[in-house]
Amino acid sequence: MCGWTGSSTEEPYRWERRQRGSTFHESGPSCDYTTGTDLGWFMGVTSVSSDSNHTALLTSPMMQQTSVTCRLVIRYFIWDSGHTGFKAFPLWGSILRQDGHRATVWRPEMTSIRGWREATVFLGRTPIPFHLQLHSTRNQGRRGDLAVDQLEFRDCALPRPSSVSGCLQGWFECLRGGCVERRQVCDGTDDCGDGSDEDECTSANGYWFCDFDEDLCGWDLRTISALKWRVWNQANISLSDPLKGPGRDHSTNTVSGNFIYVTKPDNWTTLTADWSSFHSPLLEPTNSTHPCKMVMYTHQFGPRCGGLSVLVAGEQIYPVWERAGSLGDLWVRAEVDFVINSTFQILFVAAIRDREYGGIAIDNIMLSPGCRRSDGKPPKPSWPKPPSHPCTDQLELYCDFHKDCSRAEDEAQCGDFSYAQGSSGWTDTSIGSQGWMLTTTDTGERYLSIVAAPGQQLTEAQMRTPLLGPSGPACSLSFSYRLIGRNPHIGSVALGVVDSVLGHQPKLWEFSGRTSESARDWKTQMVYVGVRSHRFQLEFSARTNQLSSESQIAVKDVHFVSCHADYIPSTPTGLSCNFENDLCSWYQDQTDNYDWTQRTGMDHTISVGSSMVVEMWTPSLRGLSGRLLSFPQPATTEKHCLSFFYKLYGPHTGDTLHPHRCFPWTIPYIIIF
Repeated sequence: MCGWTGSSTEEPYRWERRQRGSTFHESGPSCDYTTGTDLGWFMGVTSVSSDSNHTALLTSPMMQQTSVTCRLVIRYFIWDSGHTGFKAFPLWGSILRQDGHRATVWRPEMTSIRGWREATVFLGRTPIPFHLQLHSTRNQGRRGDLAVDQLEFRDCALPRPSSVSGCLQGWFECLRGGCVERRQVCDGTDDCGDGSDEDECTSANGYWFCDFDEDLCGWDLRTISALKWRVWNQANISLSDPLKGPGRDHSTNTVSGNFIYVTKPDNWTTLTADWSSFHSPLLEPTNSTHPCKMVMYTHQFGPRCGGLSVLVAGEQIYPVWERAGSLGDLWVRAEVDFVINSTFQILFVAAIRDREYGGIAIDNIMLSPGCRRSDGKPPKPSWPKPPSHPCTDQLELYCDFHKDCSRAEDEAQCGDFSYAQGSSGWTDTSIGSQGWMLTTTDTGERYLSIVAAPGQQLTEAQMRTPLLGPSGPACSLSFSYRLIGRNPHIGSVALGVVDSVLGHQPKLWEFSGRTSESARDWKTQMVYVGVRSHRFQLEFSARTNQLSSESQIAVKDVHFVSCHADYIPSTPTGLSCNFENDLCSWYQDQTDNYDWTQRTGMDHTISVGSSMVVEMWTPSLRGLSGRLLSFPQPATTEKHCLSFFYKLYGPHTGDTLHPHRCFPWTIPYIIIF
C-alpha cells in the first residue's frame, strides 16, 4: 500500500486493497487504472448498509513541508448506481497537519460513470509535516463503488540551493538557499519556504497587503446589491456541506484563516440578486514608470461561480481583468496592472448563478508601492453603455451551431474563427505559469498562442469555448496549429471536451514535438467531435518546455464542421459498410470509455484491408465499454436483417455486444455495437 493506511470511524466501512474480482460486476471498476486489466490492484471501499453515516479513511505516510506548487495526481472511480446514498460528498481529500489543524483540499465534482477519471489535488504550501487523507462518508453502498489508484505527488519540494553561488540575474535568493523568480517576491505567498521573499513587503516600504485575518485593511464591502461579500473562514462554514466555501484560506492553508466570500445565502430559496461588488479606497493617478500593481488569489469553485471581474472606476468605469466560470478547487494567483491618469478606485464584481453549490472567494491582496491612497475627491465616472438587447432570451439557442438570429449574433462569439468575433469566444482558464493569448497581426491574421502567465501551478495552459451544442453525429472541428522552434521537443498541444454534466472527457487529439522550424508552416487537422447530448465546451490545452521568442505553440482558423444536432449526412452505402474508405453511416460514441478505431490489416472483406478494431492490450482501455453506433434510421414495418463478421481473441477481452439479426421497427432507431 506504499505506506498508506486504511482506517474507519466505525466498522465495517473501510478501504481495502484488492483486484476487480467477480463481486464487482455490478459496482466496482472492471479493471485497475495502472495495468488496465482485472489482474491489477487498487484501493476500494467495502460495502455499507446502515441508518447512519460511516466514514472510511485512507491516510498517507507523514509528508514533510511542501512548496506552493505541490499537487497530487489521483485516479478515482465513483459510480452511483442510483441506490447508494452518495448525496454530495462520497469522496473528498483533506490535509491533517502535525499540529492538529485540518483543511479540505479536494472535492471531486463529477462521478466517473463506471470508468477511471484523473484529477489533480492542489495541496499548496504546508509549512509543517502532515498526512493527506482521502475520506468517504455514506450509509448505503456496494463494494467498490468508490476506488482510487496510481497516486502521484508532483512538484512538492521547496526551492533547492544552487550548485553554484548566487542566483541567475533577475532571480531572488532565498535566505535558506534556493532561488525564486523576481515576480514571486512580495506576492503574498511564501515561495522560498522560509518567508524571506515576503520579508520586505511591509507597509513601511509602501506595500498594502490584506489577508483579512484582522480587518478589511480599507477595502469597502458595502454594495447596493442584495448579494453581499462577507469575511468568512472555513471553520465557521457548516461541516454538513463540504461543497461550500474554499475549504481553507490561502494565507495559512487551514480552516482558521479568513477570506472574503460570496455565494447564495442559505435562507434564499431562489437567487434574488446575481451579482455583488466591493471596492478599494480612492487611489492617486499612476503612470507607466510607477504603475499600481495588484496581486491577488481567487477561489472560483462550483457551478454557482459565474465569474469574477476587476474594473477601474475613474473618469469612466471599464473592466481590466476577468475570469469566467469555475477554475477548480484551489487558490489561483492573478496579477493586474493599473496605469490610470486620474484618481480611481478598484472595483471587484462577482457573478453568482442559481445552482447547487460553490461560490467565489478572494484572499491575500497585495498592492505595490505605486498604489498610493488619495485624500482628494473621487471622480464621477460615466457608466458604460449597456449591451444591445439580444435577439433571443433563450440561452440554449446560443452556440448551438445554428443561426437563429438575423445577423447570426447567437453564433458570432462561440469560438469559430469564421465569424469576426469568433476568436474572442475562446476564454483562457489557465491556472499556471503558462496561458493562452489572442494575437492579431498587421495583416489581420488571428491566432491563439502560449505566453507567460501569472499563475503558480506547473500545469498546462487551458483555453475553452463557451457552452456549445448539443451536437450531431457528423460534428468535427477543423483547425491549423504549429509548434515551431529550433528545439525538436517544443512541447505538446491537445484538444479535449468538458461535458456540462459529466465533466472532463478523454482527449480527442494530441500532438507533441515540433511541426517545423519555420513560422510560415502550419499543419491542418480535422478532429471528430461526434454526438454530444449535453451542452459542452471544447478545450485546447498545451505546455511548452521553454518559453522563448524562438519557439511557439499556436492555433488558428478554428471551424465547426457539420455540428448541428439535427444534421444527419447521407451516405451512398447507408448502413452497409466494409470500412475500407470511411465509416459509412456509423460513428463512434463519444461518451463511452474507449474507442473503436479503423485499422488496416487482415480483414474479412479483401484479406488485407480495413476493419473496426478495439485493441484490448492497449493500456489506455481502463473503462467498461466502447460503442459503435449507426446514424438514426427511419421507422419501417418491413423486416430488415443485419449480418456482420467479428473476431474476438486474446485474454481479458470482455464481451462483444451486438443486436438481433432480424427486426422490424415502427419508430426511428439506431443500432449499437
